[in-house]
Amino acid sequence: MTRSVYLVAGETSGDQHAAALVEALRGQHPDWSFRGLGGERMERAGVDLRENLVDRSVMGVRRVLLEMGFLVDVAARYLQELEADPPDVVILVDYPGLNLNLARMAKRLGVPVIYYICPQVWAWAPWRVRRVAARADQLLVILPFEEPLYRAVHPKVTYVPNPVFEHLTAVEENDPILEAGEHTLAIFPGSRRQEVEESLPLMLAVEERLRAQFPELQVVVSCARDRLADKISSCVGDRGAVHHGDPHALQRAARLSLVVSGTATLEHAFFGTPQVVVYPVKRWERACFGWLSVTPHISLANLYAGKRLVPEFLATSCDVPEVATAAAELWAGPAREQLLVDLAALRRDRFLPGGTAAAAVAVSQYLAELPL
Repeated sequence: MTRSVYLVAGETSGDQHAAALVEALRGQHPDWSFRGLGGERMERAGVDLRENLVDRSVMGVRRVLLEMGFLVDVAARYLQELEADPPDVVILVDYPGLNLNLARMAKRLGVPVIYYICPQVWAWAPWRVRRVAARADQLLVILPFEEPLYRAVHPKVTYVPNPVFEHLTAVEENDPILEAGEHTLAIFPGSRRQEVEESLPLMLAVEERLRAQFPELQVVVSCARDRLADKISSCVGDRGAVHHGDPHALQRAARLSLVVSGTATLEHAFFGTPQVVVYPVKRWERACFGWLSVTPHISLANLYAGKRLVPEFLATSCDVPEVATAAAELWAGPAREQLLVDLAALRRDRFLPGGTAAAAVAVSQYLAELPL
């Protein structure tokens, strides 16, 4: 049964997960066709790529406004294509800023929508859970507690394990560990320029305090994208090294990492590397999180654990001493050994494989129920 699938992913991780899903679906349905918006991984997986969104991924109001013309043009061409040649289903991967609007367009045209890796809107804007639910016909969630959260407002919700665990297992089995000293403090300031600009100075201030206690410390800063190299190098100066390329090698080699909240926190937890999560905010943003969030945690590692397993901070510059104290305890304190034990248990009990295969089965079953 031939089917046409349209996929949209706007960020690096979404591109990776969408590509893996396409490969799994191709294995089950070699006659299906795939097109959409995404990145290089999707294109290599056989998706007829209409536009590369990943290379122009942005965050923050100002930067989104600067890209608004491009995004409006992409949405207009997407709408025209769905009108002229509607696919059997649109699969949206995370990226709520654009994807929620694309979902609404598809629904208005009567094209079914599957949302894979539902956006974590419950963290900052929980009322948007209903908005996500209203714009998709099938929801595939990757956090266990999200299933009852979405099921309260949508009849078709399926939990599938996070596909990142499959990728990380392959990394662990096939990729070498970075040759680094046992005194390496790794810093992961994010993959977007705005993240780097906001988080790296704060993290380097923490590093300075930590070095005062542990002079043997050697700092290495991860540069996720080549276009960020100049910015990161200028901030780091002669205080440490900059690691280019695959971040997983550094994640596995570090004694301790300072990490911006995101997928990297889950990756560190998977590899059993101690971390302190630092998400830079303004004071008013921290207050809003306290009022609006439906979860007490900001990091994926703690969300999977269901408790504050690793230290996490919605931090301003005033919080540097407190963050440095938490980092020192994990660098050489008794808390380090307990965390290593807890991380091993978390991986064994919660980091389950098979997410991409489960998602492919859910998509296949959904489409099997639709008329040709």
